[in-house]
Amino acid sequence: MIATVIWLGGLISITFVVLPFIQKKITGEEKEKLLSSLQNYLNPLGWFCLFILVGTGMFQMSAHPSYQGFLSIENDWAVALFIKHIFIIFMVIAMGYLTWFVLPGLKRIALKQKLGKDIDSLKLLRYRNQERLILWTNSILAIFVLIFTAWARSVS
Repeated sequence: MIATVIWLGGLISITFVVLPFIQKKITGEEKEKLLSSLQNYLNPLGWFCLFILVGTGMFQMSAHPSYQGFLSIENDWAVALFIKHIFIIFMVIAMGYLTWFVLPGLKRIALKQKLGKDIDSLKLLRYRNQERLILWTNSILAIFVLIFTAWARSVS
C-alpha cells in the first residue's frame, strides 16, 4: 500500500501541482535545474515503487481464491485484473520512454546550457512537452488502475 501511495500519489501531485507551479513561477536556468533535480530524485523512487508493486501484486494475485491460472479470464475478478494489468503495462512503457529517452535528452540540453553552449529551444520545448504528456497520460492511466483495482476487490 505504501508503494502505491508513493508511486501514484507522487505521479498525481507532480502532474497536477508541482509541474504547473514550476512552469508558472520559475523561469530560465533555475527552472531547468529544479526540474532536473526533481527528476533525478523521483525517477529512481518511482521505479523502486513499481518493482515493489509488481512483486507484491504477483504474490497477492496468485494467492487469491479467484485466481485460476495465467491468462485464465473466467470471472469478473480476472477480467478486472487483466484490464488493470494492461493499463500498468502501458504505464511502464511510458515511464521507460521517459526514463531512457526524454530525460537523457533533457540532461544533454542542461549540460550544454551549463557549459555555455547554445541550446536548441525547440528541442527543449519538445522534450518538456513529451515529459508533460507522459506524466498526464500516466496520471490518467493510474486513475484507471485504481478503478479496476476497486472493481476487482468488489467482485472477489
